[in-house]
Amino acid sequence: MRGLADERSSDIASCHDAPVSTDRFADRLDPATYVNDDEVVGVYESDPSEADALWLSARLFRRLTGVARAYELHAVPLLDDPDPVRLNRARCEAVLDEIAFVAERLDDQVAVGMAQSIADYLSARTRRPTWDGPVTFEGD
Repeated sequence: MRGLADERSSDIASCHDAPVSTDRFADRLDPATYVNDDEVVGVYESDPSEADALWLSARLFRRLTGVARAYELHAVPLLDDPDPVRLNRARCEAVLDEIAFVAERLDDQVAVGMAQSIADYLSARTRRPTWDGPVTFEGD
């Protein structure tokens, strides 16, 4: 059985040793980059015009769903659907678990901030003893 890449050879250069500058990607870690995004994902309970509805950058949202998909998670990748996705309590709880898992692995405060916003929104609902949904995730 093969070992992990870093165990195979000590003479392979680290990605961090590469002479290529990462400064050209710095905008991806700047929240201002996403402020005026036209493509958004709405998160709401019954109506998109609700005062506490979330409107998230679709680009950042896809970053979260892409990482979740790469880890072969189930609930979060399903949210990246062109059709509205409605979640009951059990699905919201699954999304909360998966969002926490994804956020713990990211060194990206912009994406982690979005994950926290989603978690806060869903937690506020799941803390209500009789609440059973739905919460809708809807992209443009």
